[in-house]
Amino acid sequence: MVKEFSLINKYFNQKSSTAPLGIGDDGALLEKNSQNYYVLSQDTLNVDSHFFRDTNIKYLGWKTLAVNVSDILAMGGNPKFALLSISTEEANDSWLKKFSSGLFDCANQYGVELIGGDTSRGSLSVTITIIGEVKKKYVLRRDGANAEEDIWISGELGLASLGFAHQIKTLSLPGHISKKALLALHKPTPIIIDMSKINHLFTSAIDISDGLVPDIQHILNKSNIGADIFCEHLPVPLWIKENDGYDFALYGGEDYQLALTSPKSNRKKIEKIAAQNNLQLSVIGKTNTSKALKLYDVNGDLIKKLKKGFTHFG
Repeated sequence: MVKEFSLINKYFNQKSSTAPLGIGDDGALLEKNSQNYYVLSQDTLNVDSHFFRDTNIKYLGWKTLAVNVSDILAMGGNPKFALLSISTEEANDSWLKKFSSGLFDCANQYGVELIGGDTSRGSLSVTITIIGEVKKKYVLRRDGANAEEDIWISGELGLASLGFAHQIKTLSLPGHISKKALLALHKPTPIIIDMSKINHLFTSAIDISDGLVPDIQHILNKSNIGADIFCEHLPVPLWIKENDGYDFALYGGEDYQLALTSPKSNRKKIEKIAAQNNLQLSVIGKTNTSKALKLYDVNGDLIKKLKKGFTHFG
């Protein structure tokens, strides 16, 4: 996503005179009242760029909303409302029925109400603008991390990237893992929890959409710190462990899980809440004062050269 951020910074990074937080994070912040912010974000999915033409339509409806939900969660907020803009070459009843079914399945799962939008004729494209809420004192920003904190990951990394490689036939996965990987790619499931239960325990967060390495770099750069991350601690499928496929987890993207930072003193509290809410949360490393990201392989050896993650315009 490096080129995308370069384009945004060059042409559109105008500082807001009224918004507490504008461009540069998973969501923008607007004042709601003295205690709370509105959190706003927007994502577009385009055919042949973000999804295949033969993608399961119901899954597409789900994913269209889920990727936006992930942005609100990354700000420590809970999603509330969404607006949908859809461009399609024809108003096909069967297609729209399946798409809307998946969209509302996701909306019901995460407590989101669809309150408006727009339709037009054109190449298939769907855009969601999502609105959430968060208490001001618990908002999670990319610039909130400190040195000597735990780095946490929600869920499992690398499955969606495996699914993509399998679908474009650059990798052949066995049936049991291919089914799971393709589902992760086409129907991602961000963490399911009321964020007010855990946001006070973390100092920063980002949603992992472009790959763990490039996304965690945003936190490090914004917070002016460094980090050590250990592959042996990454929550990955058994296939990745058995086939030394850690690049799928480090650089693949499309996971829509969260990377978060928290003081080590909060570790037991986080583990308790995770267990109570059936959440998979894993510590994969720690931050430091070095201002550099260092990766260590499963043998504990330093990985000397880092790769790039997903980019729209690379």
